[in-house]
Amino acid sequence: MRRVLLALVLLSVAGAAAAQVVNHDIAVQALMATRVNPAALAFWAGGNDPPEGETPAEAEARWAEAVKGAQALQAGGRALLQHSRPGRWDEYARLLIEGGETGEAAARAKDMDAAFTIGGDQVYNACNGCHKAYIPSPVRPQ
Repeated sequence: MRRVLLALVLLSVAGAAAAQVVNHDIAVQALMATRVNPAALAFWAGGNDPPEGETPAEAEARWAEAVKGAQALQAGGRALLQHSRPGRWDEYARLLIEGGETGEAAARAKDMDAAFTIGGDQVYNACNGCHKAYIPSPVRPQ
């Protein structure tokens, strides 16, 4: 089940990332592509079911990357605040920061259930809400 949810999240993020190219300034594009998106993926991997046959050393490395991802989400949220826009932009950036903070604690504790919940709640809601508001869907010809 967790793998299915992660796949849906990845598809959502990928679709939104493609739309960013058209709708965002270069600084925000770079921030999302190089910091926020990789951080979210690293964090989400911590709360996902471990890969089959994962060794203890691989699990340790996965959790270490989840901690780094959570820290990078916090930094990314703070950077997004520097690119404030009208509407709920700052609220979503702060939600990303909060998700990174609570996510870091969960990743340090190697608490898969907490990391999964935080990733699917705070982090996903920050990403998805912001993408819905600030990356409008392209108009499709009829």
